[in-house]
Amino acid sequence: MSRTLYTAVLLFAVGSASATTITIQSGSSIADAVAKQDAWILANMGTNWNAQIMEGFEGYTANNQSGYTSLNTAVGTFSLAPGSQPGDPLRSNGNKANQFTILDASDTPFSGRYNTTPGGQNWLDSNDITALQLTTSLDMLVFLITDVNDCAGVLTIQTADGTTSSAFAQYPTAKDGNIYSVIITSSSPIGTVRWLNNSNDDGFGLDAFGTIVDPPPPGTPTAPTPEPASVAVSGLGLAAIAAFRKFRAARS
Repeated sequence: MSRTLYTAVLLFAVGSASATTITIQSGSSIADAVAKQDAWILANMGTNWNAQIMEGFEGYTANNQSGYTSLNTAVGTFSLAPGSQPGDPLRSNGNKANQFTILDASDTPFSGRYNTTPGGQNWLDSNDITALQLTTSLDMLVFLITDVNDCAGVLTIQTADGTTSSAFAQYPTAKDGNIYSVIITSSSPIGTVRWLNNSNDDGFGLDAFGTIVDPPPPGTPTAPTPEPASVAVSGLGLAAIAAFRKFRAARS
């Protein structure tokens, strides 16, 4: 192989090591955002694939006065991203600390942010900080985000390999309470997802985190597991056969 060809192959291999896509789709409602998420999965992954929610933040207590700088969840660890700044001390409705929070409808100082997990109440709220991140081992990540860019901020999503997207409507087009479906796919573990906001008075809510799975089609037969009684009977039968063979050998 020539040096030129070898270099080209090496560059292709390195460049393809962690190809990442960020797909952001606007929804008119929770149901519409989920439907668009499902349609994207069907079009790009096939009929057997579907979204599986792993974290809806229902195991945490909603509190708009205290929050987190780090939080371990079913999809990975949320934490402050480097350079994060707290919400504006004069204009933000948050607790003005460099923290993110878990909120519900009865304990939120914000309008437009809400639970999107079926049967749930809570969501993770940015608390108007400027830089939040998730460290994850997943290679496919889905979630819903609410109330983006409605106060003149610009939110950017960035992954560890440098892939970025800011494909949200911006103020004044962005409306209070808007909702988006976000799908991130990678050819290797995503590593880190960052939400970077250029405003500390324009936060958002995050919810319904999960991944994309390929379960077997309905009705696919599986190998039956022997019942304990059946195993015991089978064992007695084998023992009886062995004893009978010894008996016959002794009489021969």
